[in-house]
Amino acid sequence: MEASSRRACLVECRVDFQVGPQRPRHFGPPRPHPSAHFGRPLMTENTSSGAPLDTGIRNLLRIAVPISLGSLVQFLVVLTDNFFLSRAGELEINGAGNAGLIYLTFTMIIAGGSVGIQILVARFKGQNDPAQMAHAFRAGRLGLGALGLLLATVVLGINALGGWKLLLQNPDVQAVFEPFLGVRAWGLIPFAVLMAVEADWIGQAKTRPILALALLMAGTNVVLDAMWVEGWWGGIAMGAQGAAYASFTAECVGALFAWLWASRKTHPAAYMGSMQRNRAMERQWWSLSAPVMAQFGMTIATWASFFFFVERVGMMELKVSHLTRNAFMLAFVICSGLGQTTRTVVSTLIGEGRSQELVPAILKLAALSYGGLWLLTHGYLFYPDWLASHFFEPSPGLDAMVATLGTAFVALQFYALSSILIAVLQGAGFTKPVFLIEFISVGIYVVVAYAVTLVWTQPIDVIWRADWIYFICMILGAAGALRALPWRQGHPSLKEAESA
Repeated sequence: MEASSRRACLVECRVDFQVGPQRPRHFGPPRPHPSAHFGRPLMTENTSSGAPLDTGIRNLLRIAVPISLGSLVQFLVVLTDNFFLSRAGELEINGAGNAGLIYLTFTMIIAGGSVGIQILVARFKGQNDPAQMAHAFRAGRLGLGALGLLLATVVLGINALGGWKLLLQNPDVQAVFEPFLGVRAWGLIPFAVLMAVEADWIGQAKTRPILALALLMAGTNVVLDAMWVEGWWGGIAMGAQGAAYASFTAECVGALFAWLWASRKTHPAAYMGSMQRNRAMERQWWSLSAPVMAQFGMTIATWASFFFFVERVGMMELKVSHLTRNAFMLAFVICSGLGQTTRTVVSTLIGEGRSQELVPAILKLAALSYGGLWLLTHGYLFYPDWLASHFFEPSPGLDAMVATLGTAFVALQFYALSSILIAVLQGAGFTKPVFLIEFISVGIYVVVAYAVTLVWTQPIDVIWRADWIYFICMILGAAGALRALPWRQGHPSLKEAESA
């Protein structure tokens, strides 16, 4: 880092604390000169930032549980959406479901951008450098904000030009898809704000606000779903379009809450003083985030293409697949919480120079991941008939749903392990090798999925076995990378951010 950049960084850091000559007071001790506490910002909830990270089970759960509960709340919202949409009709749930997949693809690109914030904030927390934590959050939220605006423009532009029609075969599904996405895509802008703030919270291991945020958004979404999808409580019944408006409104409310909470409680230093750009920190954020954005976007885009393949098999198979996607989302509740906790723990421990504690901590996180997964998804194995009966009357669709839940349960065992291994590599800063692993795995997955849907069409439970192949490839790739790379020391490129 050049000397001029260092001077700029020092100027930025000074805005985070009280500056002034020492002078007597009428009460209390005299105010110390700022040089005595250089680099210590006024952070109202970070008084213990210098304490080493506790890797005991209880503290790992303290970090992971709010994330997982927040995801669980969002999963329940998805179920509520599906409940109201299924009452509106099969076309509504399929059209809105396919539009939701497009939206999900772009939200995952934004979520990938938030990973860089989390890794950098956790690393600087481990080094007890709150000034750099603030710089990392500023750089990341600026980048994510611009990304959210850009992606919303792209999705809305393609939708206005009718470009998404190429993905759909059924004109009735198209009639629901386009207006739904035309509303839903605006949510990418507040979603970018949400992801930036949540990444900062997770990087600091301050995850409790995530649950409060999720409850606020879920409550807003459920109430508005009832009012705008079916017209309860004096609302205007708009069908699938009402669900899109409800979700967008909930995201706006959540983004406002997250921004205010972060600026006043969890990280006020990152909102204080000049917003002068830190180029080195922005480069490091981009270096970490770009491969993850590409990875997440490619993964979800490929998964979305799977549903468009299935649409050509039949409407019953598509409905089963959308419901099975929700079954995966329930597992995501656990795996996302433990995966994000793994990234924070790995990055923080490396920053603290405690690499010898990495493997024991990772094993604990893997055990917690499987424990939570079996707790929430054991029904897929032991009572799938009862679960499927909530969405199907006795019919071939019910039988297909039962069989597909069994396939999903096996896939989830591979998913739980792959999510931890991939998070270890990401937390250590090796996001580019992870992208390569993803690229190879996705390529194999697409070939298999295409073959079993459109070439040698199979029953839907067999089609879903393509996920087995994908997750096994991810596990093998991650295991090979962990064996070959010096992940315990962290990626060498992180030194640039440390000197920013």
